[in-house]
Amino acid sequence: MRALAAAVLLFTLNGCGLAGTDPAARPASRPAADKPLPPAPPPPPLPDQGGACAADVKQCADGRYVSRNPDKGCAFDACPDANNH
Repeated sequence: MRALAAAVLLFTLNGCGLAGTDPAARPASRPAADKPLPPAPPPPPLPDQGGACAADVKQCADGRYVSRNPDKGCAFDACPDANNH
């Protein structure tokens, strides 16, 4: 009786393609061709202030450079005068 049960089990597993195969050797399962993928979640909202500005700089008359300020809407900082360091 055990031999018959083992034969039936082996036959069933072989019909499914599961008997005697390495799971890593089987091809990957394909997604259902008729079903569309679910929509992706929306991207997170961007912060209103304090974001990143372009990395360009402006050269002042004295040769120094100033960068953009995210707190001022990414406008360039004011050039320092000759008395400011």
